[in-house]
Amino acid sequence: MERFNLCYGCMNPLGEDAEICPDCGYRVGAPHLPSYLAPGVTLNDRYLVGKLKSYNGESACYIAFDKITESKVLIKEYMPDTLCTREKGSSVIKVNPDSMPQYKTFLSEFVELNKVLSKMRTLNHINAAIDMFGDNNTAYVVFSWLDGMTMSEYLRMNAGELSWEEVKKLFPPIFTTLSLVHNAGLVHRGISPENIIVTDKGELKLTGFCIADARTANTELASELYNGYAAPEQYNSSNWQGTWTDVYGISALLYRILTGVVPTEATSRLSSDNLIEPAGLNRNIPSNVSKVIMNGLNLSGEMRIQTITELVTQLFEQPEYGSKRLSSSSTQTISIPRQSTAVRSHSGSRGKSAAEPISRHRLFVLIMAVILIVGLFFLGMIMIISLDDNSSSFGTPDSGLAAISDTGGLTGETTTLSAPAPMEQTTTTAATTAADNGIVYVMNDITGKSYDLISKSDANSSLVFKPEYEYNDEFGKGLIFYQSIPKNETYKDGTEILVKVSLGPKYIEIPDYLALSKKDYFAKLNELGIKYEEQELETEDTLEGYVAKTSKEPGEKIDVEAGETLTVYVAKNPPKPEPTETETEAAPPPLIEEDPFEGFIPPFPEDEDIIITIYD
Repeated sequence: MERFNLCYGCMNPLGEDAEICPDCGYRVGAPHLPSYLAPGVTLNDRYLVGKLKSYNGESACYIAFDKITESKVLIKEYMPDTLCTREKGSSVIKVNPDSMPQYKTFLSEFVELNKVLSKMRTLNHINAAIDMFGDNNTAYVVFSWLDGMTMSEYLRMNAGELSWEEVKKLFPPIFTTLSLVHNAGLVHRGISPENIIVTDKGELKLTGFCIADARTANTELASELYNGYAAPEQYNSSNWQGTWTDVYGISALLYRILTGVVPTEATSRLSSDNLIEPAGLNRNIPSNVSKVIMNGLNLSGEMRIQTITELVTQLFEQPEYGSKRLSSSSTQTISIPRQSTAVRSHSGSRGKSAAEPISRHRLFVLIMAVILIVGLFFLGMIMIISLDDNSSSFGTPDSGLAAISDTGGLTGETTTLSAPAPMEQTTTTAATTAADNGIVYVMNDITGKSYDLISKSDANSSLVFKPEYEYNDEFGKGLIFYQSIPKNETYKDGTEILVKVSLGPKYIEIPDYLALSKKDYFAKLNELGIKYEEQELETEDTLEGYVAKTSKEPGEKIDVEAGETLTVYVAKNPPKPEPTETETEAAPPPLIEEDPFEGFIPPFPEDEDIIITIYD
């Protein structure tokens, strides 16, 4: 180790008497955070640890030096600082006694995530793990060191934004890579300019993968959410996340790159969504691209574009001009050439002058039309005045519907008419300022609308809702599909209305469990309303605590109305037999299989246990 005189800030060679690195400015002996590894520590008898580069609620990243290959690497240390500590001067992590179950669960997820990523080392646009080992009561993952800059730094060097033509050349490999990552059952959840590296060769690399809880608010880990790029579902641990979560992140990234503006944070948009369409900030952005990005930034996960493949298809879809074929959902726009209002005059012609007066016949027709309109207006006023005041009163401008009195007669009071405003989706009845019991309300159609929104709306306070929940294949979960008071029928304040609310379809498709822990898979089943029971399955093929198989294959349907239960088999790894003294002496030294892509680096240890110790 003595022959490596390196700067711990950049791992470049350092002069023997130098105190400050001329390349990065790192000062020899500079203080470090005591919760993290001290520069100069050696891991696995191979990696010389340098300066701490970044950390979040899941892990810490250090620049390091591989003494075997004599090259820079990046080492990620599993270090959930809400569950463990490290005393000053020690490399060993101490797990909080009360946090041991959570620590081990997240450790398993951390290891499994990086094992899956290691199998993607053939992808050129992802910085996959190349080595992993256990030490200091935790796990370490080694990555290749990338020479380059973050997308944030790259944008600062390019006037803060890129054109759509530049994006079209740069991003297709990232789109493809992210789609393949999704096919492997992984979701990134942290797509942002900080996790896209632009290498010295001008290529993009996707980095910064973390376990789900580290990128979700209100979990046992300190969350790392990138404001403006994190999807709304990441701010609530009860919301289900998926490929659509990364669609939001990549759409937000495109918004930032093309406009130079970071999108409004999702939680702020939920209360007041005033996000401007990209084309409104940069007129050079193609209209279809701008609209697709906004669809990718839809606050509703269900209404949002669901997959990267679908996003890319829409982004690069070109309209077919002059084609007679139109999809059923499209509208045809016909361009009509503007006609000149001037009348051309030729010598010797008898064309009419542009200033020719209107003919008597046309003048007569115009006068009669005006008389008819005025007459109808006065006739309408007479009919209104003859009506009772209460029957003429309208609801507030916000209601958009009339409240009608069921008492007749003239009161002689002055009636004020207010034009109704456009009705919102959740408004079904009129709010009225009158307080007597003679007010009658007019019912609107509420089928197909959310029961939660309808029943809690102030506009419907005159109704007493009696919900019945049934399975329905035509209406989504939580939507009303029957109302006992038909549309346009009148009712009085306090009237009960029976509504039937959908529990969703009777038959639900069983979701895939690939690379999912039982916690994540059970959350998915709960979201879909699928009943399940857990059974333990002893196997070596699946990481302990992860789903090994289900009683029905993913993609098959299960009858939730009949209460059909899905059996979920959770992997339990068998204990490893202790070798006898004879076997230990006779056993040959273990062979290290060479990595097919990096011949000098061993593959991930499939059977290696990381021993965790509790410290009082």
